[in-house]
Amino acid sequence: MAKVSVIVPVYNVEKYVAKCLTSIQAQTFSDFECLVINDGTKDNSVKVAKAAVKGDKRFKFFNKENGGLSDARNFGIARAKSEYLCLIDSDDYVDPKFLELTYKAGIKNKSDIVCFDMYYAYEDGRLVYSWGADFNGTRSFKENKSIIFINNSANNKLYKTSFIKDKKFIKGMWYEDMAVVPIWMAKANNITHVAKPLYYYVQREGSITHDADERIFDIYKAVAKVKEGLFLGTYEVKNLYFENCLIMTTLRIRDFKDKETRLQYFKKNIELLDEVYPNWYSDVLKEDYNNKQKIIFSLLHYHLFNLVERAYRK
Repeated sequence: MAKVSVIVPVYNVEKYVAKCLTSIQAQTFSDFECLVINDGTKDNSVKVAKAAVKGDKRFKFFNKENGGLSDARNFGIARAKSEYLCLIDSDDYVDPKFLELTYKAGIKNKSDIVCFDMYYAYEDGRLVYSWGADFNGTRSFKENKSIIFINNSANNKLYKTSFIKDKKFIKGMWYEDMAVVPIWMAKANNITHVAKPLYYYVQREGSITHDADERIFDIYKAVAKVKEGLFLGTYEVKNLYFENCLIMTTLRIRDFKDKETRLQYFKKNIELLDEVYPNWYSDVLKEDYNNKQKIIFSLLHYHLFNLVERAYRK
């Protein structure tokens, strides 16, 4: 039995999947199985994938009806047989030492979760560093509740299979990571941080972070799931809304291509925030945000949406 199961859902990624799989194949740690889940792809992704790793018996292909990323991940987790597992999106790729460093850290510290840093990889060649955690070594939720606010991507983590086996992503929901990862972080026996960028998160046109879609507001459902799943204090709840619904959602809307759409989405987002957190504006001004951020919060609060983009540019 392999020591690590790598789960790779595949759907309409024929341009990217070969690079993804060959980066897994090139790992310095060789004792793994890779479960490639064909989630009803409509292009030549599977053909390209099989050609890329032809003859490598560590790569196992599965077919299923299209159910979305969460459903494909759940499908793979149910079939993982290794001590640890990880999730890699098929348009991303990983560092050659990804499995070696994370598996060794997990074994050494008997960790339920090993998190690590990553790069946002843009198609023009730019790499932007993203921290996987704000601590070195090992921590737990009992020691520090703010651990649920570190990078909530499901991909920049290695999971003990026995820990995650009974947990599921929510099918058909955007921000599926945000809805479950903070809960898993809180329930983990301990979490180890490997302070190296081992995952390349490809930023491609057409991703949910760049296109206008009403499902962007699923972030509110995700935050609600975290609140339901954990007993949180006022500080933790405030930060869930501030960081995800206010700051990150505003930034995503800012990047939409059509100005009229941006203004409509700014308005709807603030209406939703007002509904679930009526005192957000007075509370956020008490926090340690810089002057530029506070100006943007004020413009949003007073519905001066035309000025929000100008404030971001200054």
